[in-house]
Amino acid sequence: MRKEILVSVGHRETRVAMVEDGRLAELKLERETDVLGNVYKAKVENVVGGLDAAFVDCGLDRNVFLHVSDAVLEEPTKKMLRRKMESFPPIEEVLEDGQEILVQVTKGSVGSKGPRATRRVSLPGRYLVLMVQGGDKVGVSRKIEDEAERQRLRDLGEQVRPSGMGIIIRTRAEGVQRIDLQRDVRFLTRLWASIQRRAKRTPPPALIHEDLSLVFEIIRDVFSEEVDHFIVDDAEVHRKVVDLVEQIAPKLGKRVEHYAGAKPLFAMYDLETQIERALRRRVWLPRGGHINIDHTEALTAVDVNSGKFTGAGSLADTVLQTNLQAVDEIVRQVRVRDIGGIIVIDFIDMDNANHRRQVMAKLKEALKSDRVRSRVVHLTPLGLVEMTRKRTGDTLNVQLQSTCPTCEGRGRIASVETTAIRIEDRLKELAGKGAATDLRITCSAPVCMQLVGEGGAEIAALEEDLGRQIHVRANTGMHPERFVINSGAPEGVTKDGLPFETGAVITIEPADALDIPSDGLIAIPGGVVCHVPDAPHTIDQPLSVRLTEVGRSFVRGTVAARKSRRRRRRRKGAAKPEEGN
Repeated sequence: MRKEILVSVGHRETRVAMVEDGRLAELKLERETDVLGNVYKAKVENVVGGLDAAFVDCGLDRNVFLHVSDAVLEEPTKKMLRRKMESFPPIEEVLEDGQEILVQVTKGSVGSKGPRATRRVSLPGRYLVLMVQGGDKVGVSRKIEDEAERQRLRDLGEQVRPSGMGIIIRTRAEGVQRIDLQRDVRFLTRLWASIQRRAKRTPPPALIHEDLSLVFEIIRDVFSEEVDHFIVDDAEVHRKVVDLVEQIAPKLGKRVEHYAGAKPLFAMYDLETQIERALRRRVWLPRGGHINIDHTEALTAVDVNSGKFTGAGSLADTVLQTNLQAVDEIVRQVRVRDIGGIIVIDFIDMDNANHRRQVMAKLKEALKSDRVRSRVVHLTPLGLVEMTRKRTGDTLNVQLQSTCPTCEGRGRIASVETTAIRIEDRLKELAGKGAATDLRITCSAPVCMQLVGEGGAEIAALEEDLGRQIHVRANTGMHPERFVINSGAPEGVTKDGLPFETGAVITIEPADALDIPSDGLIAIPGGVVCHVPDAPHTIDQPLSVRLTEVGRSFVRGTVAARKSRRRRRRRKGAAKPEEGN
């Protein structure tokens, strides 16, 4: 598999894409300083016994959440984490209000949830992670499967581990020698000593250590022998990357390239289109099936559908092939979108137990390509696969998109019929309370059309039912679900309470025209619904209309007759009578 890392540096953001065989595998964005991995000297603001946690002030916009399992300095065992409430002391025995502590952010803000931190600081290097507090164990990445290699690395780890500290050997350490691990340990212990010195002389809240920027984090964590090219489109960043690679991995120096083409780097690799697709709800599979991805605050649901794929064999084979195709795309989308937390996958139902085992085995195998830790729990009796993936920050759609101001993130809004009915119900309520004889309604144009009805029939019937004069006005900038009801007629009406005089000529601007299916032109001059049957459906210049029917909320007219240009030219060029003859 051909792997490339592309770095696009701009004034507003830096983007790093991991590309595998020409397809986008991961995308990381840096628009502002990331707090993940940063070490702070914090002050305990509030110890909450009911949550078994505390909120600490790190100097960020929000206080940071610190659970008791992260507040104890001793590294908890798996058994302790499974039995949280029974394994840890009460939070009041671990922390107290006003206490000054050193914490490291482990999760960034997600939606309404603030950052999360731990007191057990860990410093990542190229080949290992130094656990400076809470233990003296040596761990080896689970992704290194060869038992002989795991034991070799564990033995080397014991040899280089500083006293009183623990280390976790990373996946990329497979095959490295003791000197490589020693170099990492030497650098990280010096870094920890520097952090401690600064923490002693700095009052809280304060940033003590800032983790690497995105580009250099990628060099440390991702750039390896498996990557064929590391391409940067900025000359200054390219120079810094070359310098860093020469220090930590000189053998990879020749793979770093500077892109200076006229076409943007991401466009050159057709990544913009792939990023846009990664924001869609529906993702198509190669043979006509598709998956739907829906995000909630609690979890992400992935639904697999056969779509247009019918297959060539039996129904069971069609279902199996669709599910197997979906596995590859689901894992890719999870990586690209950086989906974390609980993920529930609804595969197409499989009656064959062997087929279910094939799909589960492929899912677990495909997840090995993901550098973010994940865990597949099980396949439920309902055919749902439950899994978790470590969440470190916002997903791609949260980073690149904002909540729709119309539906407020719900994905649906009340129909025009529903909103019109709500207005009518409110009018009936006001009439029952003895409201004024004139009521003025302002709403969106589609709702206005629904209220008025064809030829003004609906609003006329409502006026008769309520015994009130109702003036409906459209506001094109109004939210489709919102409406305002006021007492009294609008300003500018005639003595009869009408918006215009019958026979008057008005001008309809192109901006007043509504692009809706109709017999003729429908417009809202002054917010009043106007129907011009003999006018075109749309207009691109002002149109003069002579009104033939005028009501409080609806008017009808016809295109005003125009004097021919020939007649106007003749009148303009007519000879004046000679004087004195």
